[in-house]
Amino acid sequence: MRYTIESTALRVTVESYGAELVSVLHRGKERLWQNETGEWAGHAPLLFPVCGHFGITHKGKTYDIAAHGFAKRTEFTLAKQSENSLTFTIRANAATKEAYPFDFVFSVTYAVEGDKLSVLYAVENPSSEPLYFACGGHESFALEDDVDEYELVFEKEENLLHYHTDESGYLTGETYDYGTATVFPLPVDFLQEGRTLIFKDVRSRKITLRTRKGEEKATVSFEVCGNLLLWRAGSGKFICIEPWTNLPDLAGVADTEFSEKEGVVEVAPQSVKTVARTVEYK
Repeated sequence: MRYTIESTALRVTVESYGAELVSVLHRGKERLWQNETGEWAGHAPLLFPVCGHFGITHKGKTYDIAAHGFAKRTEFTLAKQSENSLTFTIRANAATKEAYPFDFVFSVTYAVEGDKLSVLYAVENPSSEPLYFACGGHESFALEDDVDEYELVFEKEENLLHYHTDESGYLTGETYDYGTATVFPLPVDFLQEGRTLIFKDVRSRKITLRTRKGEEKATVSFEVCGNLLLWRAGSGKFICIEPWTNLPDLAGVADTEFSEKEGVVEVAPQSVKTVARTVEYK
């Protein structure tokens, strides 16, 4: 089922399956990818309790978790609704325990104010033992021209070292250095055939998408998620700007304890951890 919230500048629609944004109208203009070419049916999937190919081994037992986790493939319950906010929730059950051995309550709240859309993840641990998770965003940004007409402006100067993945989405251990910069022109020669640009441990917590002529389109702000991934399907006129807590596993390496892996967040017993990000449309 679809639900809509509005501000003075935004009209946002969310699908309860996957609690996924499916439309963001900013002053009447669609800002999410709408699969005009049939290359990708997604819009802005939620990544929980892992991002990408990221194994879960807990107390010596390895679980079969799909890439990006199960939230994007799960029907959420609408928990709260107002004119300008929506909260959706899922809880641990027998099916989730097959892939992720923790008791949890995962909620996502979308809220709009003026030109700004905020996304808040809340992970509640109702048990008496620590809970561990990873998460990330996958919002698409519809473009009027091809990606090489756009660039990203970082809040701080970044060492833009890209981490390669293999065809299955695992890290290969190879890197490519795009140099140190605050402005990164999107490389059309790389962003094709479903490949992903991966920048680890970025210092910036605010990134602006703009045309190479300087016209700003959106600013993405995030807190906990320190890795930045950029992706598009085929030659579609869109770019996904994805803040993740973790990175994919290294190909061919045995999995390790989930709680000890880089990018995993701990939630103490009987407590809640939140992860927030915002998109301000221009």
